[in-house]
Amino acid sequence: MHVPQTEIVALLDGAEIYRAVLPPGEYVVGRESDAHIRLDSPKVSRRHSQLTLSYFDWLIEDLGSSNGTWVAGAKIAEATMVFPLQELRIGNVHIRLRRMRNDRSDLESLAPQTAAVIRFLPPELRSDRKYAVRKLIGSGGMGAVVEAEDLATKRVVAMKVLLYANTPEDVARFVEEAQVTAQLEHPNIIPIYELNVNELDKPFYTMKMIRGDSLREVLHLLRNASSVFQSRYPLGELLTIFQKVCDAISYAHSKGVVHRDLKPDNIMLGGYGEVVVMDWGLAKTLGHSANLAPDSKEQTMVRSARRDEADEFVTMAGRAIGTPQFMSPEQASGQSHEVDSRADVYALGAILYEMITLEPPVAGMDTDEIFEKVIEGRIRKPSDVVGSARLPHLPEGKVPEQLATIAMKALSVDREHRYGTVRELQAEVQTYQSSQEKGRLHFGLETWFKRKKSADE
Repeated sequence: MHVPQTEIVALLDGAEIYRAVLPPGEYVVGRESDAHIRLDSPKVSRRHSQLTLSYFDWLIEDLGSSNGTWVAGAKIAEATMVFPLQELRIGNVHIRLRRMRNDRSDLESLAPQTAAVIRFLPPELRSDRKYAVRKLIGSGGMGAVVEAEDLATKRVVAMKVLLYANTPEDVARFVEEAQVTAQLEHPNIIPIYELNVNELDKPFYTMKMIRGDSLREVLHLLRNASSVFQSRYPLGELLTIFQKVCDAISYAHSKGVVHRDLKPDNIMLGGYGEVVVMDWGLAKTLGHSANLAPDSKEQTMVRSARRDEADEFVTMAGRAIGTPQFMSPEQASGQSHEVDSRADVYALGAILYEMITLEPPVAGMDTDEIFEKVIEGRIRKPSDVVGSARLPHLPEGKVPEQLATIAMKALSVDREHRYGTVRELQAEVQTYQSSQEKGRLHFGLETWFKRKKSADE
């Protein structure tokens, strides 16, 4: 198996004081003569830190030094991952790490995950653009999202990196996520800038940096009676957001893509009216339009390298995919092969339900209970959830019966009883919005006439 090599360059006041190319291993960095990486500086402790070079990661850990170990300008207190081109400082010495590139064609000699990277992202598809990682935004089971600067354009982007690929399928799914999202070019879908591989053979893609709140955060603050958010996000504003989300999903369906993981957490709200649907990692490509609208036939279907490989990696039947509280019954029961656009209609109904009640449609003591309720369709009417409570974001503090009916139809257990398309769901919500607008106009005119009559008298 190929053994990767890492070049280490240490700079003190701009002058090089150390350079070496090292294989994977654990290296003590310090000033004493027997340190694996010796840095001659009075601000470097004798045993300052430990650098771990693995096949797929770089880690740095401070060993109780006097002047600290710094990653991206922040002093670390525990073992910390270092990304390519990320600033690393030990005391007052700046460290540069660079993986020696080795694009080998003999895939059989490589680790399966590395071979999968080269298979789906061969060297000829990669570019030389570099990104300087600034800070970690968030991390999950297999990957992380970091803030990075595109050194060529100086643009700040969000970079999603696949950190831990347990199987070649993990690599394939990550590549497909980027390719599918990139082809969904819509104002309310996160734009993808680049899909590439970093020096550690980790796939990454860059996307627009959205600064704001998730819909989940907004609903949480409304639930906790935040006066600022109650004035900023009355029901009318929430429904405008809902319509923009529906626009994005309807477009995706026209391109043959079902999201499968719609939830408030995956909807970002920018400070200037932006509404962006995120995280298409569980998206299902159907190969045909999932939208029954007449003009959908003109759309070009989304493609991906993974799908072009004759469905080598197939989602196993019996495996529930999605988030339980927003998952359709067919997803919850593991019938992934039957999932179509109506699964997203269900999730949109769940989002609308929470916009009204500030509670998800299903709750339980554990995941099993939630699954059971979803599959059996045990969802309380929105008016029963709210009860006698008066929610300030609702008109007159009460649940609009028309919206409650729309949400419950979208949440039907039998998908045949749901709205056939997202546009049908949108039209129903628009009818409600129009009636509210007419009511406000009528009230305004009535008030004006009363004031005028009083003035004339």
